[in-house]
Amino acid sequence: MPTFIEEEEFVGTLVVDSEGYICGRVGSFQITPDQVLMVLYKEVEEEREVVDVDKLKELLMLDFFKKIKPKLEEKLVERVRKELSLPRDAPVGEEELVTVARMRGLEIPKRRVRVLVKQEVDEPVDLDLIECVNKSPLGKCAILREPWEARRRGLPIMDKVPYMDTEKVRNKLVIDSSARIIGHAQKILIGRPLGLRVALEDVEEEVEVDFEALMDMLSAHFKNTKTLLKRVAKDLRVKPEQLTREHIIAWAKAAGLEIPTRKRPRVVVKNLLDIPWTAIRKIGDVIILNKRLEDLLTEGVIIRAPEELEA
Repeated sequence: MPTFIEEEEFVGTLVVDSEGYICGRVGSFQITPDQVLMVLYKEVEEEREVVDVDKLKELLMLDFFKKIKPKLEEKLVERVRKELSLPRDAPVGEEELVTVARMRGLEIPKRRVRVLVKQEVDEPVDLDLIECVNKSPLGKCAILREPWEARRRGLPIMDKVPYMDTEKVRNKLVIDSSARIIGHAQKILIGRPLGLRVALEDVEEEVEVDFEALMDMLSAHFKNTKTLLKRVAKDLRVKPEQLTREHIIAWAKAAGLEIPTRKRPRVVVKNLLDIPWTAIRKIGDVIILNKRLEDLLTEGVIIRAPEELEA
């Protein structure tokens, strides 16, 4: 029986060609009478101009109050609400600040930032070119049976894997022969043949304080945020402008309140795998191994705990 995958589950899959070059990620599918085509996208860094919210607040403080002080921020929010005839509990963000600044004839301060944007690959990939597809906690991946991306870039097709130094392999994604993403390359190891150390990684959930939810919870018991901060500062005997997240969290804990938390995924190194160069099938943007991870482990490759090398 053939295996079927829901279209939505395929979206976001990393597609790598047979030479180890990244073609892109699956964005959608084009269905024709005789083909199923994967429409890919790549994430590229772009420089964009955005509103410098901190400087904008300072400009508005100077315009309204003729001075800049952190403790004036709550007063500024109230003034913006008044200028726009907003309810007392209405949120005030970038859009509201910009609107008021323009009403008062102020120039909007900008700053340049680098952001990741999706850029569609101009040529779709035939689904039939997929050799294998797999997923791990690190993500979904498909390996093509042809050097699709290498040909597009005009790169040579290598018969064997050339030796490389650590600088050329460090931090490259490592994928086993079943298209399972297993971790990242760390360094080369001297020997006959050359070796490669791979960090085997997993994703764990880290519990952290949900500070926004905590502030919402605390603010509900006070007239406004300013009143809350004054109370916290008084109890902890510090100035309101010196308060930090840690101060507020500590105050809430001391008051016996239940601190809201959230789970955040975090990539962790579970083990270090030392493999011979002969276990590598291709090195391009990523490193593709010529065997499944399970098979390499049964063949007796060296596996170490990270703390072994720190000792």
